[in-house]
Amino acid sequence: MTDNTDSPTLESAYKFVQDCFASAPIIVLGSGHSCAFDIPGMPQLTDYIRSEVPKEVAPADKQTWKVFAEKLQRLSLEAALQETQLSQQLTNLIILKTWDCIFPADRKVLENVIKNLDYLPLSHLYRHLFNSTHHRIQLITTNYDCLAEYAADAAGYAWATGFGYGYIGNRYNHNHSLIISKGSTAFRMVDVWKVHGSLNWYRAPDGNTYYLPSVTAPPMDHSPVIVTPGIDKYRRTHEEPFRTIIAGADSAMDTGRSFLCIGYGFNDEHIQPKLLEKCRKYQKTIVVLAKELTEAAKKVLLDGRCKRFVAFEQWGSSGTRMFNPNHLAGIELTGINLWSLGDLLDRVL
Repeated sequence: MTDNTDSPTLESAYKFVQDCFASAPIIVLGSGHSCAFDIPGMPQLTDYIRSEVPKEVAPADKQTWKVFAEKLQRLSLEAALQETQLSQQLTNLIILKTWDCIFPADRKVLENVIKNLDYLPLSHLYRHLFNSTHHRIQLITTNYDCLAEYAADAAGYAWATGFGYGYIGNRYNHNHSLIISKGSTAFRMVDVWKVHGSLNWYRAPDGNTYYLPSVTAPPMDHSPVIVTPGIDKYRRTHEEPFRTIIAGADSAMDTGRSFLCIGYGFNDEHIQPKLLEKCRKYQKTIVVLAKELTEAAKKVLLDGRCKRFVAFEQWGSSGTRMFNPNHLAGIELTGINLWSLGDLLDRVL
């Protein structure tokens, strides 16, 4: 079905998005958001691991790596990792190479933000959401990169990821919110719940995790604190700081009246069950932006049990396919890119 961009259907969709924003949505960022800014996604990461890991595989792991590499020829990285029991040494090497792949691209984004404080549309979104009585924004992400934090800095807001400020940030007690004040006035704050870790978190030999924002390579005897897909993922997310971070993300979702999902594929077991419950049982408002809706996203949104949602995905080279409860098969909009956060904000704000 095709519609033009001045239809009542589209105006209704704009109003729905505006209402979502008005209720201070919980923002859920997935890898699709970061890919728009040249952060490597799963295909690029797979190629990098396939190329770089063999150069450093220990002799004892060579046979395991051979089996794993063969699986990578026919399976996704996540599927191959889930099917293969890797040694801790090989797992650590894959984590390190994941960091190596993503970190330079993340720093390139930071350079672009420094040159242009409006580089990230997320900054525009923060400004709009804080143009209200709201003092904290809750953002949950499966990404390792720091785009959510860069966007807050560029917009002039504070942010918290569970660590104190400084060149060596220590974890703080999540039972108490981090508050930064200027005089007697508290800064408006973005709480960033990074359920799979962050590029600037490192585990020291003593087992403690630190936020080290200024380093450009993992310090000696420190390992990046990020969770890669696979068997090891389930064990590591029961350890700190992930256990506390996931609990904080769950608490944020419990209080959310609406949700804005940007580039999130509805595949993560730490976010998915709670989001599914909010969508179907409690009929919370959900807006979804994606270059292409995943099959998992369609399964959640388009089975008729989600009553308050709108989803936008790319259609053709310059159009949008829109889904809502009245158009479960999708409605095609020409000449408008509502699946892109920047373009959507330009239309609805």
